[in-house]
Amino acid sequence: MENNKNGFSTVVTGVHSMSIARLELIYRLAKQPDAVPVLFVHGIFSGAWIWEEHFLDWFAQHGYHAYSVSLRGHGNSSSPDPTGQYSLKDYTEDLKDAIQAIEQNHKQPPLLVGHSMGGMVVQRFLSQHIGRGAVLLCSIPPQGMMPLSIQSLWSNPVTALEMSHTYMMPELATTGQLQRYMFSGPVEQQKLEKWLLHMVPESQQLIWDMSWRDLPNPFEVSKTPIAVIGATQDKLVPRMTVSLTAATYGCKPYWVNSGHGVMLDHNWKDAAGVVVTALAELLAKEESLSA
Repeated sequence: MENNKNGFSTVVTGVHSMSIARLELIYRLAKQPDAVPVLFVHGIFSGAWIWEEHFLDWFAQHGYHAYSVSLRGHGNSSSPDPTGQYSLKDYTEDLKDAIQAIEQNHKQPPLLVGHSMGGMVVQRFLSQHIGRGAVLLCSIPPQGMMPLSIQSLWSNPVTALEMSHTYMMPELATTGQLQRYMFSGPVEQQKLEKWLLHMVPESQQLIWDMSWRDLPNPFEVSKTPIAVIGATQDKLVPRMTVSLTAATYGCKPYWVNSGHGVMLDHNWKDAAGVVVTALAELLAKEESLSA
């Protein structure tokens, strides 16, 4: 691993045979060397930075080695395709590389937390690999984008069409749209402007993969302990979709009173607390299975 000067960000470049040349991990370590590692996986347009704003420090202070990864084409990870057309399988390979790097560092695999698209990446990974445990946070459901798109068009067609336009041309997105789509409460204009500058275009190929072409296998995913969290004021992944995901995996969803961007919203600490509760549930399941 190559560490940068602040000691909190690392670029994985040659720990094992990797699918891209450079993979960014941002991290904060707990005081306890044997703490459980957690890997946060971002959604569309963003990167590892989205977890660094609040969550990484908070989780390290609450006893977890906290990591976030930038999938290829995001953050400071490699962008091997100049057109930015990456598949769900590509992102799954990046997740696999990040997990292996963390496991090599801590001699134990991380728990996974996937937000939105990141939740789909986690599910696709778990279709092929049994994990330690995973939290699906405001996640795209295993049934893919189609039921989500139909529900969005039915319940709020203006927002659905606006979001489709933003996905196709993210460079035209405004801070007003970011506020409306992502958050439930007031956010400082300066922060909205900063976060908007960090956002990057997303792959069009990914949309087809997440719609029907490369969906996860819920039967295989269920071999890993799963927890599901939704946000009651989420305009992008509404309550019905979260409930569908939870029902698919045979669990009851946790809820946080927040918008879609739970890790940046004004009450992000509430969301962090719910994630910790879900992680504790996964660890309790792990302990009961090993007893």
